[in-house]
Amino acid sequence: SLFVFVVVILFIGAALLLTIIITWICQCCTRQDKNVKSRRRVRQLSLVLFIISIICFFCLGICLFGNEHLNRSIMNSIISAEDISRNLLFADSQSILLNDYCLKTIKQVDTLSAAVESAAEKTTDLNKTALHEFMIMLDSMSQKVDLLGIDLAFLRKVLSGNLFLERSSLYTQRIELERWVLCATLLSIMLVVLFAGVIAFCRQSRKGAVVFSGLGFAIFIVGWLLLAAIFPASTALVDFCADGTQFIREYMSNETMALFDFYRKCNPAISHDNLPNVIHVDKISKQLSDIREMSENFDSRIEALFNSSIQQQQFFDQVKIINDDMTLALKNIGALETTVGCYTYHNDMLIMERSFCIDGIIGSSILLYCLVLLEAFLFTLLLIVSKSWHLFAPLPSDYVEVDEEDPFFPRGNDSTIPVDIYGSHVLNPRTRFANSLDRTEQSTGTTSATCGLANGSINNHASASTALLNSNAESSTPPWHRGLASQPTTSSSANAPPAVGSSSMMHAAYRANVDEATFQRRNYQEHFDV
Repeated sequence: SLFVFVVVILFIGAALLLTIIITWICQCCTRQDKNVKSRRRVRQLSLVLFIISIICFFCLGICLFGNEHLNRSIMNSIISAEDISRNLLFADSQSILLNDYCLKTIKQVDTLSAAVESAAEKTTDLNKTALHEFMIMLDSMSQKVDLLGIDLAFLRKVLSGNLFLERSSLYTQRIELERWVLCATLLSIMLVVLFAGVIAFCRQSRKGAVVFSGLGFAIFIVGWLLLAAIFPASTALVDFCADGTQFIREYMSNETMALFDFYRKCNPAISHDNLPNVIHVDKISKQLSDIREMSENFDSRIEALFNSSIQQQQFFDQVKIINDDMTLALKNIGALETTVGCYTYHNDMLIMERSFCIDGIIGSSILLYCLVLLEAFLFTLLLIVSKSWHLFAPLPSDYVEVDEEDPFFPRGNDSTIPVDIYGSHVLNPRTRFANSLDRTEQSTGTTSATCGLANGSINNHASASTALLNSNAESSTPPWHRGLASQPTTSSSANAPPAVGSSSMMHAAYRANVDEATFQRRNYQEHFDV
């Protein structure tokens, strides 16, 4: 079923990619007028692309948060599983040590039994009834030690389910590390590409938009492949947490499952009697106590049978070895009860279950849903960004056609702009001449100046507002030539400003023999060609 999910997601992704490619081809084949475009439309397109990119940024940030949340949850579960595995491994080592004590005890009991039988054969005045009871006691102790060994073997079998937990923790840690690194790297690359796209949209750069289109197409494919991998994994995680017992039973025995179930439901009270019944630790402890009590009666039995005998001290030494082994075994069983107690595993079991199934599902759901939203907005962004290929293109000139009238200066007033709006007509003979010819009124585009002329007064000359090229009815001499024929006085020459004009104006006083009309036309021609 998970394979079907992967195939369906890949098919949907291929359909979306085909839609993007067809949209781009249509956009490239559509004829666009590069000389006419609306600045408002460019701003609106740039704003829409910017907003969608910001939404993609938020989705990427939440995806990174979900990835980190999932990683922390799985790692906490792995840490708890490792603690459980470590404690169970320690309990298994304690059970191995107990089994070694049992084997030593059996050997010592068999040795003692053989020595007693050998000494009884050599002694004639023994109490046969007491000897028979002592031999029965030794056989009973040997049987109890054998039963203890069987219970310890069953304990080790139950604790051997720790191997599956240990391997699962190791493999899960490796897979989670690779998954976290892969997701974090790919999401970071997508973040960088989106950042470059935002810069291009803000600058309204055509090259940036085209580059982002190519890179965005690539990160869309990467994101969809991530979605195709994360969706089945999230579904499998939910199914495992809902009903994963059947899967675990294939790798764990029923006794180990019962042991873990006890640790999950027990009350974590600090007491030595809060032990799982499945491993029979209390039974093992009782058997060791019985064996210890039986071994303590050996000295009195041996003393009654072999009083003042040579072998009596040897028997006492063997009994002492058995008692010492039983004492160590009782200490070890106390440590084992502490190791397998409920309070040792209960919190770790709850953390492992909650972190893996509750927090893990929350993190995977955040990552999955935000990745779906990211792919949806990225798909929309790739469809819209193709419109910027023409709108963001620079125009052939610096002027941009607008689609609305200027409210401060409508286009109908373009022809009413005055010629002298910038004041460039001042001291411009060409403008003064044009004003005097084209207008019936006197030009206001001339400068007024007072200076001493030939007679020391300005009354003999035209008004300062009169155009310089406007001929006087009283005389055919231009206004600036009047008075030049007569010699200027000393005071007027001293007070007159320097002459401004062409070379013909400055040397007009030395051309008395030249025809005045010809000189005027030549002077006008020179002014016109300046």
